[in-house]
Amino acid sequence: MDPKYEGSFRTNSFFLSRRMSEAVGEGWADYTPCPTSEIPRLFQSGVITLDATLIQVSPPDADGYVSLGLSADVICAAVKSAKKVVAQINKNVPQTYGDTRISMASIDYYVEQDAELPTLESWDYADHHKKIGEYAAQLIEDGSTLQVSMGNSPQAVLRSLTKHKHLGIHTGCFTDEMMELVKAGAVDNSMKAYHKGVSVASHCLGSQALCDFVNQNKEIELHKSEWCNDPHRIAKNRQMVSINGAREIDLTGQVVRDSRGHRFYGGIGATQDFIRGAAMSNGGRPIIALASRDADGSSRIVTGLTSGSGVCSSRGDVHYVVTEYGVANLVGQTIRQRVLRLVEIAHPDVRESLLEGARMQKWIPEIYGFNPSGIHDEDAGIDIKRVSFGSIQYMSRPMHPSDVRSLQQFFYAQDEETIRLRYGHAMPMLDEGSAYRMSAVDQSKDLAIGVFYRDNHRELLRAVGRFYLDGGGKTAEVAFLVHEKARRKGIANYLLSEIAKIAQERGVKTFWASVQKRNKPMVKLFMSRGAERERIAGDDSDEFTMDVDDLVKQAIAWEEKKASETRKNIEVNEPRKAAVKTRATPKKKKKASRVAIWSSEELLKHDTGPGHPESPRRYQSVLDRLENAFSQLERIDDRIASVKEITLVHSAHYHDMVKMDVENFAENLRTGDTAIGEHSYDAAVLSTGGVLNAVDAVMSGAVDKVFCAVRPPGHHATPDLGMGFCIFNHAAIAARYAQKEYGIKKVAIVDWDVHCGNGTEETFYSDPSVFYFSTHQEGHFYSCGDPDDIGEGEGKGTTLNIPLKAGAGDEEILSAWREPLRDALESFQPELILVCAGFDAAAGDPLAEMLVTPAGFAELTKLVCGYAEQYCGGRLVSVLEGGYEPTILANCVEAHVRALGL
Repeated sequence: MDPKYEGSFRTNSFFLSRRMSEAVGEGWADYTPCPTSEIPRLFQSGVITLDATLIQVSPPDADGYVSLGLSADVICAAVKSAKKVVAQINKNVPQTYGDTRISMASIDYYVEQDAELPTLESWDYADHHKKIGEYAAQLIEDGSTLQVSMGNSPQAVLRSLTKHKHLGIHTGCFTDEMMELVKAGAVDNSMKAYHKGVSVASHCLGSQALCDFVNQNKEIELHKSEWCNDPHRIAKNRQMVSINGAREIDLTGQVVRDSRGHRFYGGIGATQDFIRGAAMSNGGRPIIALASRDADGSSRIVTGLTSGSGVCSSRGDVHYVVTEYGVANLVGQTIRQRVLRLVEIAHPDVRESLLEGARMQKWIPEIYGFNPSGIHDEDAGIDIKRVSFGSIQYMSRPMHPSDVRSLQQFFYAQDEETIRLRYGHAMPMLDEGSAYRMSAVDQSKDLAIGVFYRDNHRELLRAVGRFYLDGGGKTAEVAFLVHEKARRKGIANYLLSEIAKIAQERGVKTFWASVQKRNKPMVKLFMSRGAERERIAGDDSDEFTMDVDDLVKQAIAWEEKKASETRKNIEVNEPRKAAVKTRATPKKKKKASRVAIWSSEELLKHDTGPGHPESPRRYQSVLDRLENAFSQLERIDDRIASVKEITLVHSAHYHDMVKMDVENFAENLRTGDTAIGEHSYDAAVLSTGGVLNAVDAVMSGAVDKVFCAVRPPGHHATPDLGMGFCIFNHAAIAARYAQKEYGIKKVAIVDWDVHCGNGTEETFYSDPSVFYFSTHQEGHFYSCGDPDDIGEGEGKGTTLNIPLKAGAGDEEILSAWREPLRDALESFQPELILVCAGFDAAAGDPLAEMLVTPAGFAELTKLVCGYAEQYCGGRLVSVLEGGYEPTILANCVEAHVRALGL
């Protein structure tokens, strides 16, 4: 790149180093903007002609193959496309796996010369980078797959993920920070839907320690860019998160990466491909992480882009933007909402000017004149916290002007009585101006904290806690409002503790509140926290005062108690989990099996309409029989499956659609013939939660076997469709849950329902870690169950279907469950068995023509229990599916549960 060689050489780069950027700026070097995934095509098509390719490789192995070492990306295509390939054989080049192994026959000339490999100095991380990382970490769920670009802001996010679990990597560049996450155990690639168990990248760049780490490491594979960066391949990873940096972003969401003004920096790289791949992924999240200001102090969030800047990611591609001042969720947001959210995460010094610029552009109305503030704008803290109430996870953060719409939706979800209790009078409406005044809070003085339920990309306001500072600064009025769906969970108590901590830091000594006498929940809360109550005769409200220091002491004591309980649980459960993961087949058969049951009367509320075969009456018959025949058996606790657990199998879009259809009082799911009522969603997630608790009980060794009387059934539900009478696939979710939470490598799902479980088959059709076996009536509905359906790809051979003729009875079905299933399980070696126990193959069932008896189902149960003893220490969870004549169903269930205990 020295200018004196300009007459002989002119460099052209796809990604600019600092020195190369300077050379391009001076005009004596070139830059070709192009996504990395497209570069191989330019080589192979001859658009960019390669006369010679210079590569560095390891010494050849005994078979005459060398390794490309730290990079497969565009080198593979360059080697294939060049007229001549010249190699430097260097013993310091590591042996890596993936697409890096090439034959010496593809090399025309080589020189043997050892040299140190180029390394990258560690990034400089300032305090604001730590905050960026902590904010971004709030968006990343356990089990996510990560792509992270170069740069201190994106790489800082990795430093904040050490306490996450079961992360995966599918990225362009594998870095030191990723290596540290692997070493810490946060990355194990166990939850990846694609290339499970392996970190995937196209190249590595970092320290010598990183070079040593990838050497002969089979858990890291380097693949060519056109493969690794393919958005459709990226999207196969569930919960794919892409984290990329930016030079500049405007208030509408346009991102500049490879230039600012007329000066070029870096390159396009893999950003476009991974942003689009993550957006297509089930539960995926594209994130742009950047510091709010440049090194010279200029804002990176601007009203209009600097002239000459090139947009790398359009405003339609960007989902989340993170700075050291918070997170802006832009998914599906209007220009007005985008402006407000991006202003809120800009540097405080420029927020006013950004608002003024947006008003001049008519992007926001004149009423939006408040300069937003955060709680931790001036210190090292962050404003967002994850907090769980029961089994549901929420997000706690300050209210901002951009929450106007959320506040209106929250307001209109309250009944009139709640509004009267909170505001003292009926409020028929909350217009935009009023909502803006309530959400535009100067958080450096007063305080307003919202608790949000994050439903995929939606943030639903569930509670608000406030204090209003009095004139002297030592006292403040407090107020709370909790959504009907989030009451009795302790959210108001939590908010009182949180705002008390902030008030104490600001020197506030006393909280006070005026509460209507009939607002018993709020009265009870304040009294439980030591409030003094002043009863006012003749008034419908009483006055309460609370000492802020006492509130904080109570909060700290409660947190310490909770942390102690968590530590005890870890001490008790972790050895159990470890024992489960390494548990060998018992040497001696147990004398007796411990059996438990899960059922719930709440499921009777699932209303399928008059005359529907999957009726409350059939389920009531099961409840009655379980109570009469098995009252002595242990009972599994209730649990509501979280959205995160449901989306272990189902797409977030499908989950949201189910919830929407139920809330809109639809009679059927829009995906087909699944009948629903107003309580159907609640019944489905309660059933899934019961099955997950059953898995916990079995895996911890508390019991050996559990029968789960669920409703609605589940095995026809695919990841994206409800079918038959099924909404969520309980058994499929349980299989994924066992793999995630307990490190189970292989799960067998066996299904004797009269219908093939097409949803279960589809979910695991290409997955070698789950074996699916089904007997069913031949040709009896649903597009699966053919003997030729044996799986595909890596999952080929882990699906086994045996259709039976109409009229088949005990002998025919038992024959299929003996030798064919035994041989398949012997080959598969499961660590947990799940049974889809449908009893509609029973003689007399109105929906089919098979003739299995209760005694036949008992024999099937004994067979499966024997397999469980042989292969997985007896661990078995049975999940009710079909069976539509109440008395016959109850008889079959009784026979099944009795056989579980033999």
